Amino acid sequence: MAPPIKEILRIIVENVIRVGMPIPVSRRVVFKWAEGLGLKKNSETILFTGTLYQLVPYITSIVGRLESIEKSKLSSLLMSFGAKLSGIADRLLVRTPRGEIERQYEVLRRIVALLKKTDTRFGYLYEDDMYSGALLYDMGLDNYFREHAEKVYDRLKDLGVETLITVDPHTTYIMKEVYREVLPRYSLKVKNYLEVLSSSDLTPYRIIRKDVTIHDPCYYARYLKIVEEPRKLLRSGGINIIEANRVRELTFCCGGPIESISPTLSRSVALMRMDELSTSCKNIVVMCPICYANLSRVKAVDTNVDDISNYLYSIYCE
Repeated sequence: MAPPIKEILRIIVENVIRVGMPIPVSRRVVFKWAEGLGLKKNSETILFTGTLYQLVPYITSIVGRLESIEKSKLSSLLMSFGAKLSGIADRLLVRTPRGEIERQYEVLRRIVALLKKTDTRFGYLYEDDMYSGALLYDMGLDNYFREHAEKVYDRLKDLGVETLITVDPHTTYIMKEVYREVLPRYSLKVKNYLEVLSSSDLTPYRIIRKDVTIHDPCYYARYLKIVEEPRKLLRSGGINIIEANRVRELTFCCGGPIESISPTLSRSVALMRMDELSTSCKNIVVMCPICYANLSRVKAVDTNVDDISNYLYSIYCE
């Protein structure tokens, strides 16, 4: 039985209104990864995570539980009560594997280390780091998205922010293109960290002889045209890229972001994409936390799915 989409969307909206994020995690979950890195808070240019890397372990836990309920003989009974969904989400906040949380924190730390190799000066907002509202936009909740966008933009301007360095395709597209469409007064400059790295002429610290295949995220490839930058950075470090079917602008969906409203459908799409990718190479490079989550949950034991930042860190950092 399919989940009650209206009820799930209602919970997402209520969470964004109440705590600013689709999942009610504590604020410290958002910025804990940056503690001890020495990033200044007051800066015109800031690393803006959009909170997706921090939230994806919790999203994965909730999606797994929803998928089990879909298959349960009691699904019709459980799915008829929205309160059950809220309870599931709350319980899984404390059951999310610590290792997965740390894995995503490490991605962000490595992105910071890579950016420090350039001449870019940037800070971080810590407790003021904010969710972009990407899921509201993706789910067509336009009015709620606009209200959230106004709050985020007003807060960023109050903090004196002028330029954002973003770290994932969803947040990059939302902050670079969509905010400009819905907020006529919008004036922030937005750069993705892969664009910053690619334009900085980084010198490889080591050469890695390895075959990989790239899964291009839809927002990077189709809308933002961030296609050559990741390939240039990997090849400069000795990585051999074996292109799969349907890559670059013709890339195929990873199964997201519908995993929260139809986990079974999302898994089916992810399986199709995983088959395409793993046929080309068993080392799959992703550039999006949502892609990582969806492809990782369907990968075979002999297949590796890893964020591009981990490869780049091995190449360009000591």
